[in-house]
Amino acid sequence: MQLSYRGHHYEAQLPKLDQDGLEEIGVYRGAPLKRKHFHLAARHHGTVELTYRGVKYAHEM
Repeated sequence: MQLSYRGHHYEAQLPKLDQDGLEEIGVYRGAPLKRKHFHLAARHHGTVELTYRGVKYAHEM
């Protein structure tokens, strides 16, 4: 997905969701209510190079 912030364009990396299960939680007006459980895998963003007042440094996300 292409996004932009203050005129700078970048590509968004969306996380992958895995469905863990389906649970029936009740009945509403005769119809069963179900809830899905999702698992979000841990992501490592890597190292980002930043600049603060002209001094460059690397930050691990």
